[in-house]
Amino acid sequence: MDVHLLKFVSSSENLQTVLEEAETAVTNGHSPELCPEGVGGVYFLKDKRGRRLGVFKPQDEEPFNLNNPKGYRPRRNSWGGFKEGILTGEASVRECAAFMLDYGHFSGVPATGLIVAEHPAFYLSGEPIDGLENVDRYALNKGKKKLGSFQKYIQHDGDTEDASPLLVAKFTVEEVHKIAVLDLRLFNTDRHGGNILYKERRGVDGSSQFSLIPIDHGYCLPSTLEGNEAWFVWQGWKQIKEKMSPRTIEYIKNLDVEKDIQLLSIQFPGQFRNEHFRVLRTANLALKRGAECGLTLFEISNLFSRLNVKKPSVLEQISSDAEFKSQGEEDIFWACFSQLLDREIHKLICKQT
Repeated sequence: MDVHLLKFVSSSENLQTVLEEAETAVTNGHSPELCPEGVGGVYFLKDKRGRRLGVFKPQDEEPFNLNNPKGYRPRRNSWGGFKEGILTGEASVRECAAFMLDYGHFSGVPATGLIVAEHPAFYLSGEPIDGLENVDRYALNKGKKKLGSFQKYIQHDGDTEDASPLLVAKFTVEEVHKIAVLDLRLFNTDRHGGNILYKERRGVDGSSQFSLIPIDHGYCLPSTLEGNEAWFVWQGWKQIKEKMSPRTIEYIKNLDVEKDIQLLSIQFPGQFRNEHFRVLRTANLALKRGAECGLTLFEISNLFSRLNVKKPSVLEQISSDAEFKSQGEEDIFWACFSQLLDREIHKLICKQT
């Protein structure tokens, strides 16, 4: 297998070493393994002992892309993605962005980078696609040479999809809050129980201690608030209603969305549009303002989520109102949005008293 790293951002982990281990394993007969779960092409790369070492997600195997192996065929004359506001082929970059923006490894996103990998195990559809009959798949994808995200595989004991309420109750407030902060600031539209892993360790006193590992961030940073499924599995956990610790509040206070936008623009030129950055600014402003005013992450998350699927969320509504009032003037939009947001937060504070 020809595997080489195109780009990665890592402050603590060496993905190049992981890739070299994977390449050695392939020469020993350990081919990439297609994960049967999920809606896109996801491959486990292994070490020479056959243990999972990394997770590779090719761009052209995302849902509704040309070579999706799970039956999610491209829509006729459309590049609409699996989630609102994220086009087909945009998920891989978001996987990398989530790691890059996880400053200080606060939320524990595993090391992730963009790579090019080639192997016969990767999927290449030979079937005609309505509206795309003339597309040369080999010209687009260079055979089975694939560009995609590569994430270090983290050994774990399970995911929260199958965790019992008794087990979830053992997660510390800090561990739950670190996931919530990440999801809110990146406006993650795909935080279900299957993409929060947990790992159990025994404390010196014999008690169980759990760490949570967030994965699958391909559907964060959408281009629109409207119609998005900003629902988070942790909204139903008791820990999310607890007050944030001083450490978490300080972390949120120090977030700089303009720095985030600059980093994304430099590292992934042309991959994020102005509308993506508007959603990012919206999410960060709501998170920071809510934390400043002493709201819980549960209360803040309710600004993001549709409590009734047919009714816009608070953020959707005030964004729409600010857009109407501003008539396309960006400075006026943010002044209106900030004022409307403060009004909604004041309502929540009044309910507390």
